[in-house]
Amino acid sequence: DEIAHLVDKMSIDEKVGQMTQIDISMIVGPDRALDKDKLRHWLEKYKVGSFLNSPFAARDCNDGGPTGWTAAEWRAIVSQVQEEAQRLGLPPIIFGIDSIHGATYVRGATLFGQQIALAATFDRGLAQSVGAVTGRDTIAAGIPWLFSPVLGIATQPAWARVYETFGEDPFVAAELGASLIKGIQADSGDAQLPRAAACMKHYLAYSHPESGQDRAPTFLPEQQIIDQYLRPFAAAVDAGVASAMTSYNEVNGMP
Repeated sequence: DEIAHLVDKMSIDEKVGQMTQIDISMIVGPDRALDKDKLRHWLEKYKVGSFLNSPFAARDCNDGGPTGWTAAEWRAIVSQVQEEAQRLGLPPIIFGIDSIHGATYVRGATLFGQQIALAATFDRGLAQSVGAVTGRDTIAAGIPWLFSPVLGIATQPAWARVYETFGEDPFVAAELGASLIKGIQADSGDAQLPRAAACMKHYLAYSHPESGQDRAPTFLPEQQIIDQYLRPFAAAVDAGVASAMTSYNEVNGMP
């Protein structure tokens, strides 16, 4: 097996690097241009295997200028990163990004309403179409990994991220989440574009922090977690979701 052979050849440092993902802001300058010295530092010293986010993510909305990179600009950055990794003899770098309601970090891409609005349509076909467009626009920017969909059940109204979910009904979240995944991971019809990979998140019960604050502890009966909060994730697995993101909180005292 070619992959097993590559892994066997890796040092411990290289394996740790492959499991490390850092924010793209670590390799760009104040002008949001790629800083090749910073890139070389992270690849050569730490063997970093993955980057996420956009350097425009924390941008002040009152600032002038562009709100993000176009697909062509993204591809140029990704190409330079891959070329440097290849020069250093490292595996290809994986890029991932939050494309939650369209490719929101790709300037000029199609944007849709938030997931809570999509849930209000109760339309599986529409959800799949939204996923297909989102996957196409993201992969066109050279980014194959979408941190989407959000499959938390919105049962804590004080939580600030309710709008990112499909609402409080586990059945609706399961059905529309599975449809969105099928759309994201579908063949785009363009032979030059690979298929995108969806990422179900945040596993598990992240959406019910007791205090209402994001990333705060969740306390729920285990049976309720299984009956309600697990259901959309099980449906996502059945739909063939390519990856999963864990939550950032503790559940019933367990990290």
